[in-house]
Amino acid sequence: MAKGRPKSAQGDAGIANISRTRRARLVAEFEGELGIDYKARAEAEEAERRWVARKTFIVWTIALMFFAIACQKLWVMGKDVDVPFSDINPVRSLIGD
Repeated sequence: MAKGRPKSAQGDAGIANISRTRRARLVAEFEGELGIDYKARAEAEEAERRWVARKTFIVWTIALMFFAIACQKLWVMGKDVDVPFSDINPVRSLIGD
């Protein structure tokens, strides 16, 4: 007499073969039964992504400001010398005489 598949293998194969939409619906139902609000979780994840984007924008803006100030200061220091690269003294130029 032929032996059938074990019950656990059939169950695993059945879960693997269901569509993504059906799987998402089952997960949502299961989370609902557990009291997990998936919409609130999705909103929290979106808020986190927006916060990361804002932080990135702020950090890059500050970095570009410092870079622009440094370039401008170097340009002014270069204009102050008679012969280029002859007597550039960054400490004296930054602090003064």
